[in-house]
Amino acid sequence: MAESYAPPAHAAHGPGRAHAHDHDHKPHGWRRWVYATNPKDIGTMYLVFACTMFFIGGAMAMVIRAELFKPGMQLVDPQLFNSMTTMHALI
Repeated sequence: MAESYAPPAHAAHGPGRAHAHDHDHKPHGWRRWVYATNPKDIGTMYLVFACTMFFIGGAMAMVIRAELFKPGMQLVDPQLFNSMTTMHALI
């Protein structure tokens, strides 16, 4: 029966290359998020984006409600009110 031999883990790189620095590094900082392919990172970005849009849309809704509290224009001009109503619907 033949004996099996398992070389040490660092032997795959050759002698003296156990801590080589030429392997592929993952991006750090903003590049990690811009070039993300990891599903966990993409899910995190989706969650942050959804929460951000929720708060922006909520702020717009509160301005719209405050504007409609009394007849007439109190807070914003008519063009901004129409634009904000459209943006709130899209967000």
